[in-house]
Amino acid sequence: MQARFKAPSSRLLAIWILLLAGAQLADVITTGVDMAYGGVEANRLVASLLSLGGLGLVFFLKLILVLAMALACIVLKRYAESHPTLHARAAHAFVWRAIQLSVLGLVMVAVHNTAVLAQMS
Repeated sequence: MQARFKAPSSRLLAIWILLLAGAQLADVITTGVDMAYGGVEANRLVASLLSLGGLGLVFFLKLILVLAMALACIVLKRYAESHPTLHARAAHAFVWRAIQLSVLGLVMVAVHNTAVLAQMS
């Protein structure tokens, strides 16, 4: 059971945080390009943010989310190392997997945005 909640190395976490930042950036860029060619944001939350502050606001909020995930990883990694309990390792593993799933989801969104742009052209 211990190997199941093995924490990733700091380097691997940093790579996934950078991938998360890149995927968020790809989402913002592809959304902006789609909108420039007449596309409409389907996500109601993002659409309302775009109407309030444009792509700049969406980019800023996505940046804050990436920084929050990075901070959560750092805090949980340090806590799991200083308190090697099953709960601490499980929490760290959960956040680690959440980052990976977020990257996967955001890449899929960016690919979809690109496909929408191809259909509009």
